[in-house]
Amino acid sequence: MTVETLQAAARPGLRRLGILPLRVTPGRANLAIWAVAIACALAQLAVSASLSVTLYRIPLAAALLLSLVQAAAIVLALFAPAWATVLALIAGNALSGLAVAAPGQPWPIAASTIVAYVLVWIGVALRARWWLPGAGWALSVLFSVMVAVEATAVPDDGPVIANLVVFAAVTLGAVLVGFGIRNWSLLRAQLRTERAATAAELARREAVQDKARIARELHDVVAHGMSAIQVRAASARYRMPDLPAEAAAEFDEVAATARSAMKEMRVILGLLRDEEGGADHAPQPGLDDLPALVARANDLAPVAETGSWQLTPAERSDPLLGLTAYRVVQEGLSNVARHAPGAATQIDWTETPTERGIRIRNAAPTRAAAPRADDGGHGLRGMRERVEAMGGTVAAAVTGDGGYVLQVRIPREEEA
Repeated sequence: MTVETLQAAARPGLRRLGILPLRVTPGRANLAIWAVAIACALAQLAVSASLSVTLYRIPLAAALLLSLVQAAAIVLALFAPAWATVLALIAGNALSGLAVAAPGQPWPIAASTIVAYVLVWIGVALRARWWLPGAGWALSVLFSVMVAVEATAVPDDGPVIANLVVFAAVTLGAVLVGFGIRNWSLLRAQLRTERAATAAELARREAVQDKARIARELHDVVAHGMSAIQVRAASARYRMPDLPAEAAAEFDEVAATARSAMKEMRVILGLLRDEEGGADHAPQPGLDDLPALVARANDLAPVAETGSWQLTPAERSDPLLGLTAYRVVQEGLSNVARHAPGAATQIDWTETPTERGIRIRNAAPTRAAAPRADDGGHGLRGMRERVEAMGGTVAAAVTGDGGYVLQVRIPREEEA
């Protein structure tokens, strides 16, 4: 069990005891806070003990003990404000009650006690809700007034009243200063949170705008072009009545391929235009769609398949595996149609205990490839990125007979 686990387990019990989690953790600035608190406590101990004995005639043992309690309250205010309040009230009121009034000396509250109260109330106000330092301040003033009223030998009422007024005003100012610092720190933390949320929202909006711009470009450039291809291919047999049956079937296949591409393009456009990511979209192609894909490719050139994958129910329902396999075969057959028209193609489905493979090999082209409008190259890169995201590999090479081979390996998930 780690230290953090022990601290988390002990935290509820500590809170019930009035001990809060340490916010003043190690660090240059925080160590300075600890150093100042300890230095103030030690100085308070020395000054209060000496003044109590010499000026107010308090017994040495009692002066040392009560001054030590005051010093402890200063440090406890950093992490146990309730205990700091109790100890400060006990020590302060006991010192006032034991002090002997002397002409020319502050009474019933000594100057060292006022300083101790100031330090404690600032610390308590920083760590606790407003009612704790407020109640502690009110009780300290009440007890001090009671000590002054019950005293039998008071040299003069004027200095006593002035002492009480100064004590009440200075300690109330300490409470208000603590409240101000606490509220300022809370406002700064809230401001940082709001700035972070604003920055995140701005980044999200920029991403949405980029996606919308890409969607517009895809729609304007690709979708319109595919729509024109589909319309011209579908209407070819009507625009050219003397068109041979084989050529008409070829145009129909082009139209079907264009419609399929437009359907997938609409899915992509919907994903790009969906700001919240919650829109419903058409299902992505998977393993069940492969026979139709191979059948369409077989109309252009002979395609043969060997082997199969033995999938578990979980693997068969895995959309990522099915989509990856579909895209691999789709890209492989598309490359054959573009670069090696008419070439025979062999698709081999292999599997071992550790991986599954797809091997697509085509022979040399039987006729020259049609000229291309661009250099291409994005399909293989996209396939590689898709497969590598599943931990697999993609290898492609030219064969000795002028053909081409594409080998994809996808690791199998270990059974639980």
